[in-house]
Amino acid sequence: MSFFDDIRRCAATGIKYGYSIVLFGGEAVYMNGITRVLEIGPERMAFASEKRIIAITGSDMAVSELEKDSVMIKGHIKNIGEE
Repeated sequence: MSFFDDIRRCAATGIKYGYSIVLFGGEAVYMNGITRVLEIGPERMAFASEKRIIAITGSDMAVSELEKDSVMIKGHIKNIGEE
């Protein structure tokens, strides 16, 4: 998926649920609008937004930055989806 496809997807779905996601070539992901950390692991991470749970799967993933409502994850990102 391309950077512009990611932006288009975020604009269509995530923003109305209170979060936004930017994927950097499958090697990193930035999320804004998270309200709670649910799970952090090298192969799966999950975060809550206002109305949705966002799950990220991959390998060798690690949180590189975590702030009040945003997170940056680096690793091999395979899938990002809502639960």
